[in-house]
Amino acid sequence: MKPGTDDERSLISARTFRCRGAYARDPERIVVLTWEHSPTCDIYLRGRLRNAGLPVHYWILGRAPPVSLNGAFVIVVRYVDSAALKALERAGASLGGFAYLLDDDMAAAIGDRSLPLHYRIYMAHFWLRYAGRIGALASELWLSSDVLARRYAAAGDVHRIDPAPLRFALPSERPSNESGNVSIFYHGQKTHRADRKWLRDVMRPVLEDCPNCEFEIVGGPEARRFYGGLPRVAVRPPLPWPEYWQRSQTTRLDIGLAPLVPTPFNSARSWTKYLDIARFGAVGVYAAGEPYESVVTDDRNGILRPACDKEAWSDALIALVRDRALRERLTGAVDWPSGTKTPPTLERLAYGEKL
Repeated sequence: MKPGTDDERSLISARTFRCRGAYARDPERIVVLTWEHSPTCDIYLRGRLRNAGLPVHYWILGRAPPVSLNGAFVIVVRYVDSAALKALERAGASLGGFAYLLDDDMAAAIGDRSLPLHYRIYMAHFWLRYAGRIGALASELWLSSDVLARRYAAAGDVHRIDPAPLRFALPSERPSNESGNVSIFYHGQKTHRADRKWLRDVMRPVLEDCPNCEFEIVGGPEARRFYGGLPRVAVRPPLPWPEYWQRSQTTRLDIGLAPLVPTPFNSARSWTKYLDIARFGAVGVYAAGEPYESVVTDDRNGILRPACDKEAWSDALIALVRDRALRERLTGAVDWPSGTKTPPTLERLAYGEKL
């Protein structure tokens, strides 16, 4: 990365973020500010907070706070808007705490040219408008990957948070795929454009060599044009999060893909695709290195391959398609990751211990 580039400037803006909030009041309730349908909230918070010792209230962006903010420990999930920020600023020192949960590096998105322009503009608008005001209120920062934690290390009270969704049926607990065809899928959406393009060269020899396999990818007209010359490719439109969650638990697929083209935005991602793949009852092929090596052991509960080696990915997929016993052995070992990290404050809130 050359000095003075957009990528460097956006990463510097992450390093200048500071948590400046300080609160003396004991929390009386938990208030989670989130979009109404938020995968981040569902994957990182709802499961942890369902048996919390304090009352939990979900404050939907665009609406008024559901309860008084006096004495509330507020968790902001990624986004705020002007009305919510004004309400939080009015509450000020009467809050019982304020945590900001980030599962992507918004600042890095600003300068990452692999992302769609409209997404970069949205992130730039959000970050430049709100980051300073969020930092003035936040007493701690919860981050979803080691890379994010390193980038924001100077922010103050910084903690890692790993995915911990409500439990679902693991691959070994799902009905077998009896169709005879082997389904491969990649469900990255608009922020995964670079990965979608990279996978075309991976999938071409697999589809040519294995007539019993089919490939499912999420996208729109751009993806349909890009994959148009390949056989047995289904391009599915993106689903709203609740519908996608439901489909992932009622549809059995065989092999899920989690590539990670090296970009500033991609490098800060967490390992949530391990869970996405497991919900479909599948085994995964993952980019080696961070973050997947923390949850995947190669040839035990998945396959790890170098992030930029297309031939190695194609070979691994061809082997998986041809060897049903191998797929079954690997899916049988897919389990809940151990040693997942939870911020200490969230641990205490979730179990009702006094802060």
